[in-house]
Amino acid sequence: MPITSHAHHPVSLRGPSAQRPGAPALLVDLQVDDFVAALVAGLKGTTWHRFGWPATLPFTQLPPLGAPRALFQPIHRRFNLVLLDTCCALFGTPRLDPRKIESSGFVVRRWIGPDAHAGMPSAGELAHHAHWQAWQERDGEGLGWQGFSSAQQFDSDPDLSRRPQARTGNAVVDAALAARAPQAAAEATQPLYPLAPEVCDHAQRTLLFGLVPCSEAQRLQRGAAVDYSAVHAPGADRDDFIAHLSPYLRRTGSARALPAVGSNFDASWLAEEDAMAADAPDPGTDALLRAQFTAFIRQLALEFGLGGETDGEALVPLLDELRLTTIDRSEALVRFRVESAGAFLLACARVVHDADAPGVTMPDQLAAIPAGWTERFVDAALAVLEARSAKASILEGRYDDDQSLFAIRAFVRVRGEPGCPTRLVWSEMTPLYAIAPWHASTGSPQARIALPSLNAASLRAMTPNVAFELPPELQNLLARNSPKAMLAGKAEKGSELGLGWICSFSIPIITICAFIVLNIVLHLLEIIFHWLPFVKICLPIPRKK
Repeated sequence: MPITSHAHHPVSLRGPSAQRPGAPALLVDLQVDDFVAALVAGLKGTTWHRFGWPATLPFTQLPPLGAPRALFQPIHRRFNLVLLDTCCALFGTPRLDPRKIESSGFVVRRWIGPDAHAGMPSAGELAHHAHWQAWQERDGEGLGWQGFSSAQQFDSDPDLSRRPQARTGNAVVDAALAARAPQAAAEATQPLYPLAPEVCDHAQRTLLFGLVPCSEAQRLQRGAAVDYSAVHAPGADRDDFIAHLSPYLRRTGSARALPAVGSNFDASWLAEEDAMAADAPDPGTDALLRAQFTAFIRQLALEFGLGGETDGEALVPLLDELRLTTIDRSEALVRFRVESAGAFLLACARVVHDADAPGVTMPDQLAAIPAGWTERFVDAALAVLEARSAKASILEGRYDDDQSLFAIRAFVRVRGEPGCPTRLVWSEMTPLYAIAPWHASTGSPQARIALPSLNAASLRAMTPNVAFELPPELQNLLARNSPKAMLAGKAEKGSELGLGWICSFSIPIITICAFIVLNIVLHLLEIIFHWLPFVKICLPIPRKK
């Protein structure tokens, strides 16, 4: 008896669009804690027609055109949901029986295509696999953002165990091939949930929703804290790096007179009130010349590690190519002594790292920087910075970069007819979006913190509720130095001998002190930022009766 084959009818996973049957999912923004209840109420309160989606929904939606919008994080008390329906791609687009859905979910992918911060890319650009990266995992461990090598990989199942495997029919050969094959990685997924039957019946759709992740606790350790690869090549980044160097490291053409000739460069130079950025132009006064030289030494010591780390010692041979001139006027004849600058600058840098290091006599002048020397110094300095950056590796989350753009692609796995495999159905990519940094303002209602009254009865009621354990050196530092001595910079170090202490405080009192200090700092920095009109808004409260 002949067996009749049943062709699978196509399935569509889509969002709202009258013109595009396979339109991308809808992203909605809700500002309520019970976002599922708000979503259900909004969908049930909307009139749904037999075909298509309603013209409007009572939610803030991600716009499909224009500049990508930023989604807020849960810390902002804002929640973003992805919403779509799945139907049979036949005449009339009947809803798909929920029992046909074996599983469903979505992936978040990062855009690496043409710059799209000013406007949305075309549909063709959004569909190209080379413009995207996936967050990949192996055995539950994150591997970070990885690109797609082909369109086939772009459309493959995110679950490794569900991807088709090449088989020869020989178990031994298959095992050997699998062992030699490159170890693949899975793509991280987020779940989609079916809405309640009464909601789907009201909408006459099989509706799915999911919570869009905008933050994540998982962190990956990066190989280095900073990527300096762009600075190695000629271009704007390298030019900016050279421009941030002290003039002592980049000015050519003539010798440079040094400040305070014959005096000692010691820790007192670091405590002077005149401060200057390392890249500041040449000043006119003697005091500012001292400040400029101090900034130069600080840059060598603190930024490039000279005098404090073994990595910084690699700069000494280059610094030895610079020449210092000292004029000896102690005898009838004036003598000029020329020597390499490396040992002198290394000794100066050690003063920055150790205030008790011996002072260094200041020579008269630094000779002109040789042609091409600055470029070679930049290469050597980058090697030092890359070594230091590798030691200072940081933890990075999936959504930490607020300049990255993302999009969502949803999928369903549809059960086939008996004896037929499950089918994977993808949606289109959603419009691009960014993720707002944690410090972004949302316009949401403010949290209110009530501070206690400062009358005697209230203060007595605020008994200590937190204790700090002080080691002897910290206790001695506080006990043997007055606040006036600390403000004047004349405090003495505390001895490590003696007793440790436990000191108890009231958290509300700590909060009041912090609030008072905050207001003092705000007013001090008003001179620079002029920010009081918008960072501190105070409104009078009528007395409660």
